[in-house]
Amino acid sequence: MDSVALVPGSPRGRRFCANVGHACHADAHSSGRHWPQSTEHALEVLDAVDVRAIAEMSELEILHCLAYAVDFARYWEPPDEEDLIFVRPEVIAALRPITRAVLDSPHTAWWTEPVDLLNQHLVEKRNPIYGWSDLPLRIYRTEDGLEQWRAEALDYERRFLEYQIEDPDRHIGGEWWSTPFANGTTETTRARDGIGALGVFLEEDSSSNEARVQPVRTYGAPRIYEITGPRDWANLVDTYPLPVPASRRSVWYDTTGEYRDWFIPDWVSMAADYDAVHLTMMAYLTTPGIAIPLSRNAGATVLAGWDPDATVWLRSNNITVDGDPMG
Repeated sequence: MDSVALVPGSPRGRRFCANVGHACHADAHSSGRHWPQSTEHALEVLDAVDVRAIAEMSELEILHCLAYAVDFARYWEPPDEEDLIFVRPEVIAALRPITRAVLDSPHTAWWTEPVDLLNQHLVEKRNPIYGWSDLPLRIYRTEDGLEQWRAEALDYERRFLEYQIEDPDRHIGGEWWSTPFANGTTETTRARDGIGALGVFLEEDSSSNEARVQPVRTYGAPRIYEITGPRDWANLVDTYPLPVPASRRSVWYDTTGEYRDWFIPDWVSMAADYDAVHLTMMAYLTTPGIAIPLSRNAGATVLAGWDPDATVWLRSNNITVDGDPMG
């Protein structure tokens, strides 16, 4: 399936393309970023978009449309009103020409590219309560943290299984992410000329736009697993499966509308074969927030909590900070 079909099939892809259409609509400046709260009005806006205007958009304008879609990523609750509008078949049909036009833009040509190892940056956000950390930006050892992460994930799954046995109908929230939030895990992103590090503003559930940025040097030949779309994510989970059907039962039902035997990657096992995992920009538009069936395990998975173009380092032996922070 090509990208023009895949992007409108994903919540983040639909929201992004709708934002592009809205930005090119004649009334966009007067209505701000507030989308219409009816299918009829959404279709009126999208059908009036001149797709030729998309070719005139700057890279920053396109990335702002993506940032707005990233801001509304939610994997722990049901879709909001706008997502319910955008998933309707007639709206998806109206989004396809917008999708084709924005993917034809020269500013999105690199969105299928693998990690740029010569252009990686570490980003620290200012905590809105505690301010800046007193510690310098640095790379921490990851391996021990991953072991702790798996132990905690298994314990968490056992506790939720007990809750489910006690009350099978209980709907309870909990951990919703499928990324390795381990002590020492490092996430890096590339920078774009005239724009800066993408991790500054392409961050899900962000609490601040104030950031310190540090260049990261990679050396040796790190083994990178590339996620370019749903199949790559499914293959990763199939190869390194960690079942979490109880702990993700409620939150991922809210996200996908499905009860499945859910799996996430066993990042400890994967770290034996790979040093890092990179999510391409195109993969972000096609993969998060949907139930992705597995072929070698009886169940499904959800990619949740991964930022566009982010590389998550499972091992820290190939990266180091380089230079002074750029405020």
